[in-house]
Order: sequence, then structure tokens, then C-alpha cells
Amino acid sequence: MQNCHVKLTLFIIDASKEVKAVAARELRLMAKTGKENRSFIAEGGAIPALYRIFRSTNPVAQENDALTAILNISIHDENKRKIIEENGCLELIVYVLRYGLTTEARENAAATLFSLSAVHDFKKMIVDEHGAVAALADLLMQGSPRGKKDAVMALFNLSTHPESWSQMLNMEAVSSLAGALRDEIIAEEAAGALTLLMRHHILAQTITSEDTAITNLVGLMKRGTPKVKENAIAALQEMCRRGGLNVIQNVAKMAMFSGLIETILL
Repeated sequence: MQNCHVKLTLFIIDASKEVKAVAARELRLMAKTGKENRSFIAEGGAIPALYRIFRSTNPVAQENDALTAILNISIHDENKRKIIEENGCLELIVYVLRYGLTTEARENAAATLFSLSAVHDFKKMIVDEHGAVAALADLLMQGSPRGKKDAVMALFNLSTHPESWSQMLNMEAVSSLAGALRDEIIAEEAAGALTLLMRHHILAQTITSEDTAITNLVGLMKRGTPKVKENAIAALQEMCRRGGLNVIQNVAKMAMFSGLIETILL
């Protein structure tokens, strides 16, 4: 099996575009299951061979084959470092996230960044990659349910890095997370990310200046799952702590707030 992986990698490097696409598809399928397969594929030199296809004008080769193969390979934790440290690979993943030929390609790129951002050491590298945060924020606002889920999970992971807040603010990620509170599918992660980001004074002031953020968080306390309610309460707590008296007054005067607190305490 290992020899087969190496041969397919050599096909991708040396073959025509059509043969490269076929080889990439086979590697994608092999990487779909099995830690051993994913390890062999990465060790066989497939990562640089695959990511060079990311700029392909063939949407199937870009979306379903090369990028999904990298996504599948990244599931094996030891391969995450191989991917992130491969010169140019992260840049091209973000390129597909921004300019992918199909929605599915962009979503696969977001899912790959979500996978890679599980490693703390890589979070700052992703945040600093030009266009990454802005593209995730855009997908969070305009993507399909699956795309929004991958985008918000990636942004949540990135929010846990203490040096991510300035990029989150400058690249509209904060606004997109505040807007995502209205979507029940991704509200839990959005509220969790905002809680982390509001630990920074400037971000707290930015978020608390939007009345919709307060309204959405209080609304989650009423209709959300237990975990969503927990995250919403934590976000409101940070908001009141960092935002000052005006924010506390704005939260307290909301008609539904007093009743919700009473219900939670019962």
C-alpha cells in the first residue's frame, strides 16, 4: 500500500493534468479512512504534489480531489505540522478559501483551516496569513450551513489565541460572529468565540456598541440549548464586565432579561 501511495504521488508530480487529477482522486479516497493510510501518503511526499493542484482551473480537481485529500490527510494529527510547514501550502489553502471555483471548494478550505487550527502553535500562523480571517468571516455570513459551521469552528479555534484579536477586529470577524448569533446552527460556537474575544478591552467596546449583539445574546438565553445558554451568559458577563455601566444598564433594561434570570435561577 505504501508503494502505491508513492507511485500516485509521482504521477501527480510528473504527469499530465488529466493523470494528475486521477491520481489526486485516488489519494483522496485512500486518505478518507485509516491513520496508516494518511501517514503513508504524507510521508510519501504527496502534500506538495497535491497543493500545487489548488490553482487548477478544473473545479473537480481543485475541490473534490486535491483539497479534500489534504483535508483527509490533516485528520491525522502528526500530518498537521507537515501541511502547515510545507512552504506555500497554507497560502494556497487560503487562496482556495478566497477564490475557490465552487462553494464546495471554499468550504473544504475552511474545514482544512478548522482542522489545522486545532493545534495551538498554528493558530497565529493562520491568523497572520493574508486574507484568511476575512475569508472565514465572509463564509460565515454567506456560506451554506456546512460552510458556516466550518467557518465558525475555525474562528472559534483562532479566537483562543491571545494575539488573534486585532486581526479579528480588522477583518470583520467580530461583526460576522455577532450576526451569527441569530443562526441556531452556529450560535453556540459564535457566542463562545465572542466570549473569548471580549476579554480584550477594545473588542469588548466594539461588540457592546452593537445593540443587536446584546439582543441576540439575551435571545439565546431564552431559546438555546443548555450549552448555547451557557455560552450566551458567559458572553453577556464579559460584555458587562468590560463594557461599563452603560452596557449593564442596556442589558438590565431589556424586557425579557429579568424573567429569564428568574427562570434560570429556579
